[in-house]
Amino acid sequence: MNDRPISPLVAPAGDTTQQDTLPPVPTRPVQPSGWTARSVTSLVVGCLLAFIALPLLGAGGTALWAHWTQRDAGMVTSDTEAFSTAGSALATVPTHLGTSGTGWLYAPAVLGPVRMRVTPVNPGSDLFVGVGPSAEVDRYLATAGHTVISDFWTNTTYTIDGGTALTAPAAQTFWVASSTGVGPRTMVWEPTDGSWTVVVMNADGRSGIDVTADLAARIPALPWIAIGLLVVGGLFATGGILLISTTVRRRSTPPSTV
Repeated sequence: MNDRPISPLVAPAGDTTQQDTLPPVPTRPVQPSGWTARSVTSLVVGCLLAFIALPLLGAGGTALWAHWTQRDAGMVTSDTEAFSTAGSALATVPTHLGTSGTGWLYAPAVLGPVRMRVTPVNPGSDLFVGVGPSAEVDRYLATAGHTVISDFWTNTTYTIDGGTALTAPAAQTFWVASSTGVGPRTMVWEPTDGSWTVVVMNADGRSGIDVTADLAARIPALPWIAIGLLVVGGLFATGGILLISTTVRRRSTPPSTV
């Protein structure tokens, strides 16, 4: 008979009552991510509102800046730009006043008198500056090479090829405002609804023009337009910030556990 004592740590074969059992592994409760469809939608809408607010605030601020700093004789005035052409004319792209879309910004009820000052690089040059219906101007310039000013503010132009023979511009009857003579020219125009083109030429119609120019306009409603843009932009910005901050705060706050 084997009298060797049995270790208390080892259970005899077949004895399951003495087997050690491992303690259960604690499991961490699964936390919800917090990004529900509603929170994602709120974040997207908030970002959109903030994105829309930026150009509104920028436009309103620019309008106020122009109203208080860019004024000459009560008119909001642009910087002076230099333009030249080997052709017979400098012409702007058509400006549509009082039309749908953004055209209301240039309606006569909003836009007061417009002034254009043109100074020849050669002080002795005899210049013509005029504004007329775009369709009439296009017919007048159709056969002549000229340069089109597509964006006055960025000095962007393109050239249209053609001949050089043009009759004197002052002889045309379709101009609604014009100025002609030696040296700097100042043209003032009371805008009305329609499509209009501004033209700068030598008074005798010959080719080759080299000038500097600036634009100015009296805009009585500009301060109110600026304030309106700032108010609307501020409302959009406030709504966007509130949506974004509320969504992020809810996402970062851990849910309570019992």
